[in-house]
Amino acid sequence: MIKNKINWIFVTLIILMMNVNEHSYGQVTDSIEHYIELAGRNNPRIKSDFLKYKSSLQRIPQAGAYPDPTLDIGFFLKPMDIIDGKQVADFKLMQMFPWFGTQKATRTEAEQMAKMAYEEFRLSVNNLYLDVYTKWYELSSLQQQLKNSKENKDLLLQLEKLAERKFSSPTNNSMGGSTGGGGMSDVLRIQLEVAELDNTIESIASELNAKKTAFNALLNQSAQNQISVPDTIIQTPYVFNVTAVMVQITNGNPMLKMIVEEELAYKAKAEADKKMSYPTLGIGVQYSLINKRSNMLLPVSDMNGMDMFMPMVSISLPIFRGKYKAQQKESELAILSTVEKYEDTRNSLEAQVYQVKYELDDAARKVELYNKQTELAQTTYKLLVQEFVSGRSDLTNLIQVHRQLIDYTFKKADATARYNTVVASIRSLISFNTPEHFNTK
Repeated sequence: MIKNKINWIFVTLIILMMNVNEHSYGQVTDSIEHYIELAGRNNPRIKSDFLKYKSSLQRIPQAGAYPDPTLDIGFFLKPMDIIDGKQVADFKLMQMFPWFGTQKATRTEAEQMAKMAYEEFRLSVNNLYLDVYTKWYELSSLQQQLKNSKENKDLLLQLEKLAERKFSSPTNNSMGGSTGGGGMSDVLRIQLEVAELDNTIESIASELNAKKTAFNALLNQSAQNQISVPDTIIQTPYVFNVTAVMVQITNGNPMLKMIVEEELAYKAKAEADKKMSYPTLGIGVQYSLINKRSNMLLPVSDMNGMDMFMPMVSISLPIFRGKYKAQQKESELAILSTVEKYEDTRNSLEAQVYQVKYELDDAARKVELYNKQTELAQTTYKLLVQEFVSGRSDLTNLIQVHRQLIDYTFKKADATARYNTVVASIRSLISFNTPEHFNTK
């Protein structure tokens, strides 16, 4: 009688442990936002692309600058006699001016190219953040599986004690195990399951450490840095609307905006090419240094030895039109190319939206399925434990349900991680926020 009471106490403990496990799924001990901020500050990939953008800004003043003036200086090794003196040297200063509006067009082109570089930087931020989210949810899934494995091991150890007490009970010994117990073989079979679970725990822990190393690499941290991962992975709440998402993608996706800026850059280039086909104007001055003529045999005027100052105007004559027409045709075709590229990219993004909608729905169905299966397996396991103690069921059914319980909890963690990753990929298509310390143009 006392033995039966002790057995039922162990049964109660097992059921209580399973109830605790059920309620512990809602606990959260950490957040990804800290690591997202670290990645935004430390990752060398986005630092490189941001510096590339800052570098492109320096092309704007270059594109808007006037060409350098030219200064020609010529000296006569032997002064040249002219009517009113001897010419010693010539100085010519010339400044060329492009056609009106050329500089503005070239500066606009440089500005649009810089905006393209900024969108490329934003695309790198999106890719980085999606990598961080993906690896984080992988870590969370593994951490959840590790926790579930340890909890299920505890259940097996409690079950092992039940089997030992059942095996050693006087009733079971006197009847030769006729009450449904398998005797010592039950204890050994449970120990086999414990050993298998120990191997699973070690394998998960090893994989977890390897993925933490990869996660640290995204944060540009030492591989040995501690990564705090919550014991429980929770499904990210998200309401998906295809129309609203497509509007957000059209307005914010960096790939689309990059193509828009590229088109504007080609339009500015086309305008600059058109202006360059017009004449270039030059304004300058020539100064001639003249000494007095000492030979007075020839008549001289009052200008003897007077330096000469002569204003000059220069005009280029773009008469070979072939190259200018080719430049303008090149820009025209490039603009048409960006229009087609935009349409193709938008179609591709729309296809991705429908694909992720399917993936999101599929992952949500699987999470719901594994939730139900986990609950049913837990309930079945509790009942089988009671039947095992009372001798109405053997250990084989109990072990089979326990394996199913472990499998369902693992699949549930994987499905939840998959769901959350798809949500992150949708946010990536729309565009994540740029890190604040980079958010200056």
